[in-house]
Amino acid sequence: MNGLLMKLLLLPLLFSVFGYAGTYDYSYSPLSSAQESGSTMKDPFLYGDFEKIIRFTALQFDGEALTADSQKSLDTIVKTIESYQEDGKKMGITIIAHTAATTDDQNENTIESDTYAGKIIRWFSKDLDRNASVRISEGFAEEVQKLLADRGVDKNMTTLENRNGRDQAFSDATSEGRNLSNRVMVTLYLFTQEEVDSDGDGVFDSQDVCPKTPQGVTVNSKGCPLDSDGDGVYDYKDQCPGTPTGVEVNSGGCPFDSDTDGVSDYADQCPDTPPSFKVDPHGCPLSKKLMLTFTLRSSDIRDESYPEVKAFAEFLKENTQYKAEIVGHTDSTGKKAYNMALSQARANAVKEALIKEGVAASRLKSRGRGEFDPIADNRTQEGRQANRRIEVKLYY
Repeated sequence: MNGLLMKLLLLPLLFSVFGYAGTYDYSYSPLSSAQESGSTMKDPFLYGDFEKIIRFTALQFDGEALTADSQKSLDTIVKTIESYQEDGKKMGITIIAHTAATTDDQNENTIESDTYAGKIIRWFSKDLDRNASVRISEGFAEEVQKLLADRGVDKNMTTLENRNGRDQAFSDATSEGRNLSNRVMVTLYLFTQEEVDSDGDGVFDSQDVCPKTPQGVTVNSKGCPLDSDGDGVYDYKDQCPGTPTGVEVNSGGCPFDSDTDGVSDYADQCPDTPPSFKVDPHGCPLSKKLMLTFTLRSSDIRDESYPEVKAFAEFLKENTQYKAEIVGHTDSTGKKAYNMALSQARANAVKEALIKEGVAASRLKSRGRGEFDPIADNRTQEGRQANRRIEVKLYY
C-alpha cells in the first residue's frame, strides 16, 4: 500500500515535468490573468499590437535567490533585450511571479489554530496560505525587476504581476514539485511600429539603408542616392558625372589631376608637367604649327607670315618655362639633299626671327627634316603646300 501511495505521489510530478512547456503557452493573457487574480497590472501596453512576443525560459527560485541556471537565463534575457534596443525597437516587459498552490482563504483561521482539526489540516496542507503566497510572489517579481535593472534594463519598461498559487506547472503532492512552482516568467513584447519615412525619399525607415537623404534627391529601392558612374560619389554631389569605371576620384567625384595641368591623371600621358604649363588634351606640353610661307627656293620669311612669328614670340615670352625646337619641312620636289638643306635654313630663319623679337637664344633649337615627314599627298599642289611648313615642339 505504501508503494502504491508513493507511485501515486510521483506520477503527477513526473507528468508535470514533461508537460511543463505547455503550461505557459501563447494563449496565456497576462492582462486577463491580472484581472482574474486581482493584481494591479497597470500597463495598458498589453492592449497593443505586437510584432513579436518572446517568452523566456522560467526563472526558478531556490528559497529567495535565483538558481545558478536561472542566473544564466537572466543573462540571455538581458542580451536579447539589448539587441532589440540597438535596433531601435519599442518594447514592454512583463515579469509574472508564481508560487506553489495555497490553502483556501476561508480555512486559514482553522489551519492556524491549535485545534486537533487544525493539526490534521496542516499535516495534509501545502504549508502556504494565500497571504504568504502573495508576499512571496511579489518578492520574486520585484527581485527579478531589480536584477534586470542592475544590468541596465529600464524599470519603466517592466510591468509586474504576482500570480500567487495559480498556474501550477508542477505537482503539489511533493515538496519538490511545490518548490519548482516558485518561478518567474519574463515576457518581451515588441510593438508593431507604424512605418515612417523620416527623410521623405519614398522609402520607409525600416528599409532605408541611407537615412537623412536630402529632400528632392532621387534614390534607389534601398533609399540611397543614385551613383550613375559608380565612382562612390552620389550624383547630387558629383561635380564630374560620367567618370570612367575604376577611376579614383576626390570627394567631389572628380578624377585626380596631380600636376594640375587640367588633364586628369587617368588620361594624362605626360604626368608631372610643371605648374602653369599649357598642355594639349593628352596632358603633354603643347606643340605648335607655324603656318609660314617663304620665298620660292629661299629661306626668306614672307611679310604676310611675319605676324605669326611675332605672336609665337609673345607666347614664349609670357611662358618662360617653355623651350622650343623649330623643325623645318619641305615637299618632295627636288633632290632630297637640297630639300634637307632648305628645311634647315628655314628653321634657322625662324629661330633668328624669334631671337630678334626678344626670345633668349638659349631657349631655342632648330632642325631640318626635309621631305621625310609629309602630312599630305605630295602628288597634288595642295598637298605639297601643306608639307612646306614649320613645326615647333615645346618642351621644358
